[in-house]
Amino acid sequence: MKLTHNKKRNTAFIYEVLIKTLSVASIKNDEATKRRVVKTLKEFFNKSTDLKKELDIYRSLEAVGDHAKDVAEKIIAEAKRQFSALDRKQIFNTQTRLISEINKTFGKDSWDIFVKNFKSIATINQVLSQNLNPSAQVMLEGKLYQQNKTERSQPLPQVDNLTVQKFVERFNTEYTEKLNEHQKKLLSNYISSYQDNGLNFKMFLYEEIDRLRSILQENINLSDNKVSDKLNKVVDKINSYNKQPINNDLLSEVLNIQLLAEELQINGS
Repeated sequence: MKLTHNKKRNTAFIYEVLIKTLSVASIKNDEATKRRVVKTLKEFFNKSTDLKKELDIYRSLEAVGDHAKDVAEKIIAEAKRQFSALDRKQIFNTQTRLISEINKTFGKDSWDIFVKNFKSIATINQVLSQNLNPSAQVMLEGKLYQQNKTERSQPLPQVDNLTVQKFVERFNTEYTEKLNEHQKKLLSNYISSYQDNGLNFKMFLYEEIDRLRSILQENINLSDNKVSDKLNKVVDKINSYNKQPINNDLLSEVLNIQLLAEELQINGS
């Protein structure tokens, strides 16, 4: 059974293209592109837009493999119902405007950006579109369940105050440090990330990564060779973040780099 999939009509894929573009721009210190991406994300994926509602439906299916099969079947059924209830003509027209905006502003090669969970969101798109005969549809939904059960990517984790409190306590126990203002701000944005699927947190995180990179690079030029080598390794680590999922491990690393940056600013290298 060969299925066709137009990735430019896949709202989750479009969103990932923009997030990847933002990440690459952040690594390259391309402020102009970052501003344009953020503007585009806020225009097309704010809470009131149909694309944001559709994106949330995709997200609900990305974790469907975490549930028992009977629960997963109910989630898939409800996702299909909500997907169909959206104004499909309005969605299509909005996608068309967004596709045009990406082509014009970021270039047609943006669509070639590697998206790690492409297979998953392509299957979700085909399940939601419901263009198959009943037998093929049921088989595809079974494939979605198994695929997400074994291969799904790690989305931004859902967090609450208790989760973060435990995370902070563990961090402070391990590193015997009190959180500085930059760390508090990072965690504050992390706490509220569940409200918009992490959009504002991701934008804040890339800004913070830029700030940290600048501090490290300034100190590389002022340090002896041994210290410079160590700082260069940290910068290399930062530059790899656009290829990593945003999770607790990455957050711990950024919190530690924030401590290092503060120490460099206070005491020098």
